[in-house]
Amino acid sequence: MTASPDRHGAWLGLFWLALASCVGVRPDTAPAGSNEPTSAGGRKLQPVAPSALSATSGELVPAGDDRFEIHSPTLRAELGRLPRAAAELAFVYRGPTKTAAPLASGEMRRQIGLKLRARDTCNVVYVMWHIEPSPGIVVSVKSNPGQRTHQECSDRGYSFLQPRSSDPVPRVQIDEPHVLSAEIRGRDLWVTTDGQPSWVGELPAAAFEFDGPVGLRADNGEFSAQLRAEKLAQE
Repeated sequence: MTASPDRHGAWLGLFWLALASCVGVRPDTAPAGSNEPTSAGGRKLQPVAPSALSATSGELVPAGDDRFEIHSPTLRAELGRLPRAAAELAFVYRGPTKTAAPLASGEMRRQIGLKLRARDTCNVVYVMWHIEPSPGIVVSVKSNPGQRTHQECSDRGYSFLQPRSSDPVPRVQIDEPHVLSAEIRGRDLWVTTDGQPSWVGELPAAAFEFDGPVGLRADNGEFSAQLRAEKLAQE
């Protein structure tokens, strides 16, 4: 799902080269004659400027035209309000945050991931890469019809999905680059990690009872990151 390194600026080029050398990934290339990366499903992807992301919790620290850092123990952010079917998050884990924030359930978890169809905090599809205590990819749908604020829904309404097929993913280590990609094709969700298929499964009907933008989420970890999202026809 990634693009040729020499087409997206020096930092991203070095990022992909580091990724390939660290985990043996061969970056995908954009179609011939195109300077734009595409998802595995053929959707055009474009880098997202930090200024285009709206943080609803925590803070994004700009670190370049299309890069940012996360230092907040809780981070939630979204890209505009228009739905997009594909997104990709390149990140380097820098270690635990200086302070910690348990989840609403009380669990202390370190993770980073993508939000899809995010109408609000109560109705969203999550694709999360867990770092600690139990590493791996976890996909969930949070559905709370008629509710939209954390005060209304808290940590209720989660359904954790089982994949139709899946493969083990690398353990996230400090200062190693990784890429998490997610794409909705029809009713199916396709997830790749570091360019390799990792999770494929069908989203439940509840996931299509709401819609909204893509975004990202992080808990209790510091990261350097870049988000790329489906390029819409009007952009």
